[in-house]
Amino acid sequence: MKRDLVLSQVFRIVSYVVFSIILLMFVLVILGGIRYFSMSFFMEYPRNNMREGGIFPAILGSFYLMVLTFIVAVPLGVFTGVFLSEWENFFTKWIDVSLTSLSGIPSIVYGLFGLAFFCVALGFGTSMLAAALTLSLMTLPVIASATKETLKAIPVELREAAYALGATKIEVIFKVLIPAAKRGIVTAVLVGGGRALGETAPVLLTGAVFYSTFLPRSVFSPVMTLPTHIYYIMMAYGEKAQWMARATAAFLLIVVAIIYSLAFYLRRREHGRSH
Repeated sequence: MKRDLVLSQVFRIVSYVVFSIILLMFVLVILGGIRYFSMSFFMEYPRNNMREGGIFPAILGSFYLMVLTFIVAVPLGVFTGVFLSEWENFFTKWIDVSLTSLSGIPSIVYGLFGLAFFCVALGFGTSMLAAALTLSLMTLPVIASATKETLKAIPVELREAAYALGATKIEVIFKVLIPAAKRGIVTAVLVGGGRALGETAPVLLTGAVFYSTFLPRSVFSPVMTLPTHIYYIMMAYGEKAQWMARATAAFLLIVVAIIYSLAFYLRRREHGRSH
């Protein structure tokens, strides 16, 4: 009993330390950049070699990229999760192992694959489409695995009741299971979107442009994004442009924190409802 109490206190202290470090990081980054926030910063194009102006193309570019990524990744991820949950055979086990392996691959490897396959082999070039397809591959394991686990957590009585009323397997999936698991699926989509929004290496290799004074004209146009914008400024410019990197980092961190907070809130609601 005493040993359990000691271990409990150790784990509690460790969790407090980790939380304090993360909170300190958030505070330092946000306070370091929020003082540069203004309407012109969010609505103007960058000027004078990133020393003046704003990040409007990067904000819109990140938004466009996320929309394209969701269009590809969400249907594929949800249907893959349904397939893994409702059909069990050697093929589904192989897919499940493959998805688990894909979750641990570094983002730079996805970027190199996207560069070789989407940009070169398929001829998309440096484009928003190539970047979105690369990010879709990254978010697919997150959405598919979470969808599978959410569907597995649904009480078996719900399935049996639907079958007892004469519903087919497809009707049970689309009219019973997916509506019952919608919060869990939305949570998975938000978590995957938050990860994709903050990625730099895959977008840098497949779809990012260094400096743009116009918006993308099609899915085959390159884009400015928030993470790549920060990277370019930090690597290529001096102290006079660092204010824009700090402000962009603060804005990006706030957006990602909002996305993850919403995902956490939906997860808590789903957990509370299941109990």
